[in-house]
Amino acid sequence: APWNAVDRRGKCAGNYAVENRHQDCVDYLVDAGVKAEFILGLATSTTTTTTVDGTAKDDASTQPSTKPDYLRHNLRFNADGTALLDDDGDAVMMEWERPLMSLHASVITSRSRGKRVLNVGFGMGIIDSILQDEWAPSVHVIIEAHPAVHKRMMEEGWGEKPGVRVCFGKWQDVLPGLVAEGMVFDGVFFDTYGEDGSDLDEFHCHLGEIIAKPDGIYSFFNGLAPDNVFFQGVACQCIKLKLGSMGLDVEFYPCEIQVTEDKWKDVRRKYWHDNTYYLPVVAWSKRDETTTIDRDNKT
Repeated sequence: APWNAVDRRGKCAGNYAVENRHQDCVDYLVDAGVKAEFILGLATSTTTTTTVDGTAKDDASTQPSTKPDYLRHNLRFNADGTALLDDDGDAVMMEWERPLMSLHASVITSRSRGKRVLNVGFGMGIIDSILQDEWAPSVHVIIEAHPAVHKRMMEEGWGEKPGVRVCFGKWQDVLPGLVAEGMVFDGVFFDTYGEDGSDLDEFHCHLGEIIAKPDGIYSFFNGLAPDNVFFQGVACQCIKLKLGSMGLDVEFYPCEIQVTEDKWKDVRRKYWHDNTYYLPVVAWSKRDETTTIDRDNKT
């Protein structure tokens, strides 16, 4: 059976190994999953839930979250303004993410003011507002692709804030221009909507061009396989290996987050199912630097 085959309860072998604390089995299955991902190139397989016979379930909670036509969707806020929804009633962003966005903001600024930061995906503007209010970046570039979100940003005055530069368009189109300008950032955050793992991988290919050396920090909203902790573990390990090959170290720090059921009352489907969020922190590896220092000391 494939490593991610699930039974009628929606669980795979890795889930049972985790639940019963069989760490050797967990490690073996994670390794098998990572190898399968690399060999087969199934960049989105860990974000799709399957039935016991391997076909996707046909209900809202398990449909793929990718939406190629998202930029044509009309957007609206729910009644109490705590969720930004698309045409399907799915949440683009929600207010319960604020504590996580605060943590991400402190990470990419290294808890210091005056940094150069890039945020890809404005949404409700939660992390950008936190960056402005708490960390006062010297350069604050925001890439936003949805026309309605961009219009709201301009109406709220984001285009006139000191040090803020709003770039309207898909990051795939905007980023090459920033690179051509020679822009680098002390902190980068990535949180788009409607894209999949292959888009995240593509963005990661540009990190070497935009993260300042040696102390730049990158993070992203970790919504990888949110309904299956084992699948998420495999996806995270894949990212660690891929970024590691680029000279970047990746750590995932557990953060407790409680999202009560009432938060989802206006939302068609949940995109978060656990109480632990694994916050990614990506930095340039210090191993090469340490090796050079050790070599110099020996000579």
